[in-house]
Order: sequence, then C-alpha cells, then structure tokens
Amino acid sequence: MMRDYGNMPKINWQDDKSTLVKVKTQLMREEPVILQLPDGFNLDFDAQACGCEGESGMLQDCQPQGVFTALAKSNDMPAMVEIGEQARESGQIVDVDKAGQRLILHD
Repeated sequence: MMRDYGNMPKINWQDDKSTLVKVKTQLMREEPVILQLPDGFNLDFDAQACGCEGESGMLQDCQPQGVFTALAKSNDMPAMVEIGEQARESGQIVDVDKAGQRLILHD
C-alpha cells in the first residue's frame, strides 16, 4: 500500500549547515520530513542490509542510519550521517523514492 506523503513538509537537500539544522530540528520534534534530492544524487545502497521492503523504485521502512551512512559515503556528504543518527534516535524510518529522487523520513 502506498503511503500518503502529500501533507509532509519538504526540504530541498543542500549539503550545507542550514539545511542540516532544518532537517535535524524536524526529526528532533519527531515530525516527518521529505528530503528532495538534487539531480545526479547517487541513491545506490544495499537495500537488504538496511532492512528495506518493497520494490527497487520505492523502498520502504528502511533503517535510517544504514541508508544515510551509505549515501553519505557514495555522495561524499558526511553531514548525511548525522541525519541518519538523529532519525534513529527519534525512532524514525526512511522510505527511499528512487524514481522521485527523494527520501521520506517518518515514524
């Protein structure tokens, strides 16, 4: 079943401090957030190792720390590791919408 992401706030990902703070603040409040990724962002990671379910175009219920650590490495954006850690601490999981180039963090 597809989740409804329509009412979730969206943040355009930029590899800078203010974006990182915005995303982490959202997670600390245990609020869902959609990270819209830039074109060319590498979304390849080991979905099975991260506990994801679903099809490869839309992976659901992934463990955020594994996903964000892998994406931090493959995109050379170490700040993403902090998002994964914050999401884990806040009890969030992540859906990976490869077709839509976005990461959806929710509980």
